[in-house]
Amino acid sequence: MSKRILVFVALAICLAGVAGCSSDVSKQMTTSTETQSKVMDTIASNPDMAGTMMDRLMASDTTQALVIDKVMANGNVMQGIMNRMAKDQTMVDGIMNMAAQDSLMHDHMMGMMKSMGTMTR
Repeated sequence: MSKRILVFVALAICLAGVAGCSSDVSKQMTTSTETQSKVMDTIASNPDMAGTMMDRLMASDTTQALVIDKVMANGNVMQGIMNRMAKDQTMVDGIMNMAAQDSLMHDHMMGMMKSMGTMTR
């Protein structure tokens, strides 16, 4: 009987130890900059995980606005986006149609088109 109690106590101690080691990752992320950095580095270095994270960020209006603001604030990224858009006629048409819907931007675009017309003559 004492052997059973000893095994039970040892098992209880092991379970208590394991429970203490396995804390909530989300809590660690918010309280430990080291854990936060490790998790983010892992995501950033894995294209599949980074893509999944971007999908999740783009799914919410709040985080989508944050992503847009961060992208817009990064000159290299914006240059890359503009280069890619400039090489796609459908994207150029889309941005011009959107810009033309705004009266001030419409006037600006018309001025640009007029000045381009005088440059080719």
